[in-house]
Amino acid sequence: MSATLAQTWQNTDVSLPPPPHAAPPPDRGSWPPGSLIAQLAEPERIALLAAGSPVKFPDDGIVVLQGDPGDGLYVLTSGMVKVTVAAESGTETMLAVRSRGDLIGEFAVLDGEPRTATARAVGVVSAIRISRGRFNEFGQRYPAAQTTITKSLVAKMRAATERHAAERTWGARERVAQVLYELAEDYGEAAGDGAVVIPLPITQSELGELAGVAVSTTERVLGELRKDGVIATRYRKIAVRDMDILGAMRFA
Repeated sequence: MSATLAQTWQNTDVSLPPPPHAAPPPDRGSWPPGSLIAQLAEPERIALLAAGSPVKFPDDGIVVLQGDPGDGLYVLTSGMVKVTVAAESGTETMLAVRSRGDLIGEFAVLDGEPRTATARAVGVVSAIRISRGRFNEFGQRYPAAQTTITKSLVAKMRAATERHAAERTWGARERVAQVLYELAEDYGEAAGDGAVVIPLPITQSELGELAGVAVSTTERVLGELRKDGVIATRYRKIAVRDMDILGAMRFA
């Protein structure tokens, strides 16, 4: 655990400039518990990472592009990507964020159809690129891993369906709580004061897009959660101080 995460979290304005010395990225040997890579057995994980080649994407670089052929997939090893889908009108809708240990582009590799969404880097992103042929070889050698990957895909689709349903029935507070809870569960890192830090450079605008609420509403809800002591914030970072209360808010 880095010294930054071990410090006691204090509420600060998320618009403050970043600290002068950023904490180093987490060790590659430890993967976020909610990620696909963390769910694989050690031999499967080693074999999958060895099946491809390391690549890097600059800030705002396109990892996969909607409509392109699915000739390969990516295992994210550091950084965050934003997944969006564009309508014929050109309007983009943000579907999800993905980070370390997640797969990008696996849908098209598995079904042979064009990419269904665009994944764009938020900051510098590192990944392992695996071609369709090498991925198929991996699946034949490790059939149990293929089952794990399929379950991960189903989980993604289930989460998207639940969020879509929530937009019809939940208020803004419940929607924002749901997004924060999912991010903390999937990527959270324990801090020294018992908080769960979401180590993703996500903005209030992006949180609002994921939750399906306006930026001004997102700001208001985050302010209420800070005031209630449920979360604490720093520059583009959020710590959940009480996961139980945040989880209960989703169904209030």
